[in-house]
Amino acid sequence: MIRFNDARLSTKIISTLIFGVVIISSVVTLVTFWIVRDLTMNTQKEKAALLLDTVEPSVAISLFLGIKDMGEKLTSITRIHEVIALQITDTEGKMILDYSRYSAIPPSESIQITKNLIEPSSLKSIGSITLIYSGEEFTQTMNRFYTLYGWIAFGVFVTLWIMLIWINRLLLPIKLIAKKVHNFKPGHLITFNIPYAQREFTQIIHAFERMQQSVVEYSLKLQSINTDLEMKVSEQTREALHHLYYDNLTSLPNRLKLQEDLSGSSCSTVAILNIDDFKEINDFFGIDTGDWLLGQIGRWLQEMKLSPYRIGGDEFAFRLKEGTSPEQFRHDIENLLSLLSEKLFMIAEETVHIRATVGIAIESEKPLIHADIALNQARVLGQPVSIYDHSEGIEAQYQVNIAMSAQIRQALVEHRIVCQYQPIVSCISGKIEKFETLVRIRNEDGTLIAPNDFLPIAQKTKLYHHITQEVVYQACTLFSTRDEQFSINLSSSDILDQHTVTTIENILHQTGTANRVIFEILESEGIENFDEVASFIVRMKALGAKFAIDDFGTGYSNYENILKLNVDILKIDGSLIKSINENSRHRIVVEAIIDFAHRIGIDTVAEFVASEEILCTVTEIGITYSQGFYTGKPVFLNNFLA
Repeated sequence: MIRFNDARLSTKIISTLIFGVVIISSVVTLVTFWIVRDLTMNTQKEKAALLLDTVEPSVAISLFLGIKDMGEKLTSITRIHEVIALQITDTEGKMILDYSRYSAIPPSESIQITKNLIEPSSLKSIGSITLIYSGEEFTQTMNRFYTLYGWIAFGVFVTLWIMLIWINRLLLPIKLIAKKVHNFKPGHLITFNIPYAQREFTQIIHAFERMQQSVVEYSLKLQSINTDLEMKVSEQTREALHHLYYDNLTSLPNRLKLQEDLSGSSCSTVAILNIDDFKEINDFFGIDTGDWLLGQIGRWLQEMKLSPYRIGGDEFAFRLKEGTSPEQFRHDIENLLSLLSEKLFMIAEETVHIRATVGIAIESEKPLIHADIALNQARVLGQPVSIYDHSEGIEAQYQVNIAMSAQIRQALVEHRIVCQYQPIVSCISGKIEKFETLVRIRNEDGTLIAPNDFLPIAQKTKLYHHITQEVVYQACTLFSTRDEQFSINLSSSDILDQHTVTTIENILHQTGTANRVIFEILESEGIENFDEVASFIVRMKALGAKFAIDDFGTGYSNYENILKLNVDILKIDGSLIKSINENSRHRIVVEAIIDFAHRIGIDTVAEFVASEEILCTVTEIGITYSQGFYTGKPVFLNNFLA
């Protein structure tokens, strides 16, 4: 069903007219009906009353005189056609005259008037007279009224119908205009061929024509704008693709472009070239100069016709071209390295020799990964070129490293980093005076993973500091309830990490163990970061902590640095202790260390004391403490940590 708001204009107009005419006609008809009805009825009543007024005096006198026969006197009334009945009764209700005429007029269409008969002298009521008068004239008048208004209603309906046709004819131009506009498309002109139109429609047509002209002009402008936008989008797309696939510094294709080229080619042989010691160039000349040098190297590699890619930092890559054998590709790479070593690059009037290392993956399903593995292998072996060999199992070792890294992370989350403690025995008293804290990972099945299996991986995955913080927390918490001294191993990376240092300091304050803790520092790591280690030692000694140099005797330290560090204990490397009875040179070195320690007043600890013979020897030559499987294996010290 169509709503009125959605109907056509002609329908709305004619509906409004019909509604208005019906309302007005209904009101006029009702008002006229009541007026005509009242006038006609009142006229009839007046006629009936006038007849009664004519005979009423004579009937009253006759009734007063006792004359019962009044037929002759009332003949003038009863002969009238409209008089249906006439009744006279006395005061007692006795009927004196009862005249009636047969009539088909229903009682509802007759008029009845009753008057009291008054005695002339006393003015008392002596009876009543009732006249029933025909309403036929009223009925006829109303029928003529109904007929008249029926014709009027018909005339109105015909007039409205004619008006509807005329209105539709008047609104025909709107339909034609709407049909034309409905099919309008930008760029096409509409011609309004209206057979006739009022001034208003002519104005509408002119307005549409002006609008059409504006639309055409706007369409032309929009088309021009779209053309410009398409050109700009194409240009921006080309620039975006260039940024996506090409390196900004060297303008060489990047890693993403190399991966895409490899995926779309049957050749899967790739070489990755890494500039040796490029970090030193950045540190010495500055990053800007380093970037400039990378640009020069990139241009030189392009001149070698090997189509290089820059895949990040100081690394470039090459892929085997169609029609070239892997042997020729390898030969080209080796020749490139030879030429690169002879090439001189100028930096601020300084000549710079560039050397590089290359890893090659030949016909590999993972060319970039395998070439990178070969590159790392070349660095480890100190070779300029290395070719990936699946049989060497390097990738499998990487997978093992990844799995161990995940295992370390999971152990940290699940609190499966645990500590065992190895006794350090006094060579004089034979009693346990100290413990060294040794970290382990407890597997879900209860077995333990030794530190040598996971600490090197932890150092490379930045999990080492979390392990150190956990070890310090567990050891300090445990020995806060014990009396022995205890040692904890720290690496140079721990000392250089400010968050780890702050955490250690906070734990020492919270547990009150600063005066019993001994931090062991590896000799080789400590000497490489002498200033930072010295600063850390001063900071911790201010709290009461002591320090030991671990594995002393095999590194590159000198006695002067040991004096500057102001350490408290030298732990003699186990490789010297375990062969002290068989190797006289080792004994001489150990005796020299002991003599030095005694002279500066610090203690010594012999590591790897595995037998009674070794214990007797180290006691004999004056070592203060011994540590090893003979004097005590690593154990858990309480159920909480076990």
